[in-house]
Amino acid sequence: MARVAADEAEILTLAVEPAARRKGMASALLAEAARRAREQGAAAMFLEVSTANRAARALYERLGFTTVGRRKSYYGGERDALILKRDLPLAQAGKGRLN
Repeated sequence: MARVAADEAEILTLAVEPAARRKGMASALLAEAARRAREQGAAAMFLEVSTANRAARALYERLGFTTVGRRKSYYGGERDALILKRDLPLAQAGKGRLN
């Protein structure tokens, strides 16, 4: 689930069934969300991820997202939320991976 407001897009929720993980599905979903966001005039995409979600953080880093903020204890206890940003467009680069 994603939304666009003015020139910014935001990923609200991104989930892949456990059995379908590690097959490029999340990258494909992000690519489609980014494509649609660009069509609506977005120049950048934002999302939040738990500091505890290492797999998602690795994916977003690989796709070029960078940390632009942090929300302390957002997910409770020691689990902060990282606010990530990536300028658009995302460029396709073989085997379903993005630059």
